[in-house]
Amino acid sequence: MSVHQLAALRTEARLSESANAALLPDPGAVSRLSGHDVAMGWILAAMIAFGVGVGIVFPFLVTPLMNLRPGQESMFRIACIAAGFCVGGFAYGVARFTLFRANQRLSRLAAYDGLTGLLNQRQFARSLGVELLRAERMGQLASLIITDLDRFKSVNDTHGHAVGDEVLAAVAHDVVSCVRPFDVPCRIGGEEFAVILPQTGKDEAVAVARRICSHVALSDHEGLPEVTISCGVATYPDDADAIRLLTTRADDAMYAAKRAGRNAVRAWPVDRA
Repeated sequence: MSVHQLAALRTEARLSESANAALLPDPGAVSRLSGHDVAMGWILAAMIAFGVGVGIVFPFLVTPLMNLRPGQESMFRIACIAAGFCVGGFAYGVARFTLFRANQRLSRLAAYDGLTGLLNQRQFARSLGVELLRAERMGQLASLIITDLDRFKSVNDTHGHAVGDEVLAAVAHDVVSCVRPFDVPCRIGGEEFAVILPQTGKDEAVAVARRICSHVALSDHEGLPEVTISCGVATYPDDADAIRLLTTRADDAMYAAKRAGRNAVRAWPVDRA
């Protein structure tokens, strides 16, 4: 692997850190206050100040209407101020939790395909970069499968796009059911899927691709039109030592499977004739 290729690989892998919740934070970043932290601090101070202000003003409004014993008025004022402080802190906590849940949802929407629930194209590139870095560091193989539904345009033209979406979701489920828990299935295009196979050589990857191909062809998708897929396989570092080249060669192998009659599996290198 050249220096430039390794640098590009590491750059793409670093991009994945912001979207991968499993990665640990940078210790240096933890010790620094961001603009977001300062803004949330001001919001906390404003909420507590408002609560305390209400706690101070409220006794002056209601005390004339109450029959308090001597000495109780000061205790009542202190209690109102304390209650206002607590209410302000509680309101901040609720706001912070709501913001946290909203950010979680936005992060998921940014990383996953809404139709199939698989990782999307951007997350595919990041996940593949991380996996190739790991394989390079550990001296292991990693393989990539790219699949494409055969004649999917005819499904949309004949049955409509709503049925086409149901077919895509069903095929995504088939793909997930054929791979291991630590493999990474993704949707990378309209009817195109990819599966990242860590610690997997070419023969094993071809076997997985054939299993996917057979399962999709034989599955009864509850009244949906029957479909088949074509699969292409490429392996790192035997076939390519960079993300883009590995993806291109797996894609070329997939098109070779289509030229071979579809519903087939081909691995790089392929005959381009």
